[in-house]
Amino acid sequence: MNVFPLDVIKKTILESQRLSGLEKHHTESPTETILRVMERIRALQIDTLQMVRRSHYVALWSRIDNYSTELLDELCYGKNKKFIEYWYHAACIIPISEFPYRKPHMKIHERMKSRRWNEWGSLESNRALAENVFNIIQNEGPQKTSNFNNSDKKRGPWWDWKPQKRALEYLYDSGKVVISDRVNFQRVYDNTEKHIPKNMISTPVSMEESIIHDLEKSLIATGICSHQQVADYTHMKRNTARPHLIKLIDQGLAVEIKGINSSGHQQEFLIHKSNLELLQKISEGEHLAQRTTLLSPFDSLFWARGRDVSLFGFNQVLECYKPKHMRKWGYFSLPILHNGNLVGRLDPKLDRVSKTMFIRSIHLEKKVNPTERLVKGTANALKRFLEFHEVKNIAFDKIGNQNFNKKLEKLYLAKKLEENKK
Repeated sequence: MNVFPLDVIKKTILESQRLSGLEKHHTESPTETILRVMERIRALQIDTLQMVRRSHYVALWSRIDNYSTELLDELCYGKNKKFIEYWYHAACIIPISEFPYRKPHMKIHERMKSRRWNEWGSLESNRALAENVFNIIQNEGPQKTSNFNNSDKKRGPWWDWKPQKRALEYLYDSGKVVISDRVNFQRVYDNTEKHIPKNMISTPVSMEESIIHDLEKSLIATGICSHQQVADYTHMKRNTARPHLIKLIDQGLAVEIKGINSSGHQQEFLIHKSNLELLQKISEGEHLAQRTTLLSPFDSLFWARGRDVSLFGFNQVLECYKPKHMRKWGYFSLPILHNGNLVGRLDPKLDRVSKTMFIRSIHLEKKVNPTERLVKGTANALKRFLEFHEVKNIAFDKIGNQNFNKKLEKLYLAKKLEENKK
């Protein structure tokens, strides 16, 4: 059995995640590009943090460069929607074709057998409330949480949600309603039957079929990972995945290979059968991963737990939930991907009033030098990032790698002088 070098392993992962090169094709419309990328990576994680554009917008930008976020919104919430929101790795945007495979999980929620709803559903009053809220949606149309008034100040510890919000979330988890729109990022709930094709709602899918489907799609999107990490992509329990993964290996759909990890040791990995041709091309010298971009801290590249360290030698950490004095990298640091390597991170904050992107800190990994190529690549990525946010101003704080920081700032000043002369 061949032992694949670390560089080949990483390039295969990045290409599988559509991060090795710019994913825009001249023959495609922007919509076609988004659909093609999403068909491959399966999901964009949604998060409430917005130091810059929200995470799902940034994750797509990392792959296709500048695009209109309204286009993604239209694909999610428009009349001819191609995507829906539901639980995947976390709260995610996923292809609408995933709906039948989420149904077995929805059924568990509906029966209130899930950990999330077991206690809540034990009260008859909560069941009655859910039915009442659903009837309101049926009779009066789409509803936001804010449409329901509630004066109960003693809501208890359950996320401090008012009762109607809990009921809406139960209906959503159960598949009875979908997120039909977002207004100022606030969810709008509507009857599922108005938004999901009837054949998708009626298609019977067993839990086993759902698990096998998820593991296959996860392995295709993940590229290469350890046996244990395949389940992480859809937040499946590893013990649940194990016997089904063995079946995929026995069927030849999941293939065991050997490669070198970031510590220089040989390790056994899994790859989907459909990715073997890609692996072979890269091992024969096809050159990929030649761009620099910024990644959301919630990017799907990091969903296989521990792979960031074991293969990329990079520890992805989200520090926004840490006290300020305990942060090493910054509140919302974006990893820097450069020529197939995770080389550092920068902490941006968009000031929407002054239309300025503040780079509050820049850190390079210990063994990374701020070469001219890295500086230019990062500067170009930042330029595109500013364009994506429709701002022209940038300001650098003096935190982190001073040498790299100064070189970036100098390059920006030089470019700005050149533009002013024109």
